[in-house]
Amino acid sequence: MESTMFDWERIIDYGKRLSVPKKTTLYHQGETGRGFYYLYEGEIKITTLREDGYERIIDYVAAGGLLGEQGISGSSYVTTAQAAVDSTLYYYTDESFHQICMDYPDAAQALSYSLISKIRLLVERKSIQEAPIEALLAHHLLSLHEKRGSCTLHLNQSAISNYVGKSRVAVWRVLKTWKKEQIVSVHDRVIRLKDLPRLKEKLYQ
Repeated sequence: MESTMFDWERIIDYGKRLSVPKKTTLYHQGETGRGFYYLYEGEIKITTLREDGYERIIDYVAAGGLLGEQGISGSSYVTTAQAAVDSTLYYYTDESFHQICMDYPDAAQALSYSLISKIRLLVERKSIQEAPIEALLAHHLLSLHEKRGSCTLHLNQSAISNYVGKSRVAVWRVLKTWKKEQIVSVHDRVIRLKDLPRLKEKLYQ
C-alpha cells in the first residue's frame, strides 16, 4: 500500500511541481526533512546505507505513491531517494501539509498509514536478508510486478544484484535456471514473468 485510498491528486495544487531527470537525488539518508513528495509520474529508487557503507536498493516507488514521509516536521530521512527515470513529483512542505489537513482531515491518517508501510518494508527487508537468493530474487520481481502492474519489467542485473545483495553472476545463474523452467524470459534488460504461481513458490523453497 503506497498511499492508502486517499486521492493525493486532488490536492496537488497545494504542492510544488517538480520535473526531474533520471538519476536526480531528491534527498539523502540522514538529511533533515522539511516535507514529503507525491510521485505523479515516473519511478523513484529508494536505497539505504548500511553501517559498512554499502548502499542497497530496498524499494521502487511507482506513480501514485508517496516518498519522504518521515521527513515531515523536521525529522531525518531514513533512506535516500533517486529518480530511476525522468519523473514528475509534487513536493509538500510542513506548512502546505498543515493547510491540506485543515481542508482534508483524512490526509493526515493517509500519510501516517503510508509511513507505517515504509517502516514495515524496512523491517521486512532486514528479516529477509538471510533468505536464499531464489527467495530474494522472487520477492524482488513479485514486488515490482505488483507496483508496476505489469509482467514485463525493465531491469538491469546490477540493480537486481544490489537489491538481493548477491553477485551478478549468482543472479544470472538463477535467472538462467528459471528461463529453462519457463518461469521467466530475459532479453535486453527486460525480464518477463511468464509463470507467476511458480515464481511465488520460490518464496518458500
